[in-house]
Amino acid sequence: LVAVVSARQSDAAANLGRLPSTEREFKRRFDEFSDAVSYKQRFLDSNAFLVYYSKGFDGPGRPSIEADVNTRETRQFGYRNDAWLAVDDARAELQDDGDPKVLRDHLDDALAAFDAYLALAPPALLDDAYTTTSSATTPTSSR
Repeated sequence: LVAVVSARQSDAAANLGRLPSTEREFKRRFDEFSDAVSYKQRFLDSNAFLVYYSKGFDGPGRPSIEADVNTRETRQFGYRNDAWLAVDDARAELQDDGDPKVLRDHLDDALAAFDAYLALAPPALLDDAYTTTSSATTPTSSR
């Protein structure tokens, strides 16, 4: 995305084309590196109305059901969704031949979401990814 942000509009379209074009595929790629959704989180999501109005009551003498919710999981999915929305908005702006400043704003938002998501990743995993990416993009000399 850094290349997309600094590129001309014609280059931005090509660079955005390197990302998955459908929401499902885009999010699936993020989900491969995200924490799995826990049973507890699924329960909270599907019973949000009850949890909200009962203030997380889970029985006498028991802590609130929301007391130890995995916030990392929630942040990962939030950043993933923010990244998709920004990338999708940038593509729409390109398609409409819109204002370059608006395009840049969308790309900046996408970059911020990617950065926030990657800040949650284990450093060893990021190091492996950067090593793999840089070796895959480094041209090899011909013999």
